[in-house]
Amino acid sequence: MNPLVPMRRALSDQDLFAPILAGESWAGWRTLLTAIAGEELTDDERIVFRTLTQREREPLRPVEEFWGIKGRRSGGTRAMAVKGAWIAALNDHSDVLAPGERATLPIVSASVWQAAKMLQYLNGIFSTVPALAALVEGRTTDSISLSNRVDLECVASNFRTIRGGTAVAVICDEVAFWRGETSATPDSEVLAAARPSLATTGGPLIVISSPYARRGELWSAFKRDYGPAGDPLILVAKAASRTLNPSLPQRVVDRAMERDEASARAEYGAEFRTDIESFVSREAVDAATVPGRLELPHVVDVTYSAFVDPSGGAQDAMTLAIAHAEKDVAVLDAVREVRPPCQ
Repeated sequence: MNPLVPMRRALSDQDLFAPILAGESWAGWRTLLTAIAGEELTDDERIVFRTLTQREREPLRPVEEFWGIKGRRSGGTRAMAVKGAWIAALNDHSDVLAPGERATLPIVSASVWQAAKMLQYLNGIFSTVPALAALVEGRTTDSISLSNRVDLECVASNFRTIRGGTAVAVICDEVAFWRGETSATPDSEVLAAARPSLATTGGPLIVISSPYARRGELWSAFKRDYGPAGDPLILVAKAASRTLNPSLPQRVVDRAMERDEASARAEYGAEFRTDIESFVSREAVDAATVPGRLELPHVVDVTYSAFVDPSGGAQDAMTLAIAHAEKDVAVLDAVREVRPPCQ
């Protein structure tokens, strides 16, 4: 990407995004948007950045991926609409597009209806900011086409339909509530299908979501890249609703806590839920797992046992586990899975 206007200047310009994310209540999101773009933060912003990411310094390079784990009503959809508008309209993408080629900026959610919520913000931005309104060539109920050959489009989270084309960015909304690994379109496959479309543009994968269970791609990103030990170009931020949106009344959070504490901690506290664990908790699995070990080699004089969970071939995966006993300890040696359709 080649910025025509730096993100910091766009956020402070009254003729661009300043009226959209105005005031101190948006300070957290403005800090994150500036850091995601690879721009330097001020000392005060660096304190906010540290609180949100547990990292001492901003990346100083445009990130390849941003994962925003946030509470509900924290302003993430509006903030990422600003990010999408900046990428689509205030960056020059001509050097990565072939003659006649158009790039996309897909907004991916569990359904096109959900993705359209962010498109509403984008329509507002491209209607009220004169410099951006001049770029609009056409609109439909689920897309905006710009004269610089970029189309912003609503897309459902399906790895079969998201493939193909050139993307200047991919924005994924509420990924924790996409279909899981046992479905026909798991979140991991959707993201794996989306990433190659960014390979030639250098655009970011942007994911925002309130958390749910400790599984899936959102949990994996948090566990792998949150904090100082994470990949420098994969930025993970995590914050409760009122941290990112102090204008949210505390009474809203308090009442939600009274009704259902476990749900409220996830919805407003941005905490992954532990009350909906599988039969075996995540901590128990981690405690019994050797990091980096995928499989044990066959040993001739060991007696092995195998268990197969067949699949009907339509939706459930077919799995096989091989294990052996070492005194009172059961050792899982190998696991195999075939995902549907099974033939």
